[in-house]
Amino acid sequence: MLGPPYDIMKKDAAALVWVEAAEDLELAKLRIKELATRCEAEYIIFDQRTSEIVGRLNALPTHR
Repeated sequence: MLGPPYDIMKKDAAALVWVEAAEDLELAKLRIKELATRCEAEYIIFDQRTSEIVGRLNALPTHR
């Protein structure tokens, strides 16, 4: 049995850290927006079927 096809990961200083999986791309996009409100970080959506990054949200603060 296959699991959800989309992995949501958070990028930290050293690596990508798996956060959770999602059944569909639109739900994964909504979820990384929600996660970004709680923790400023860069979030990646990875499609296990194609082995490609299919979404990204950079919620890191910008320094001026």
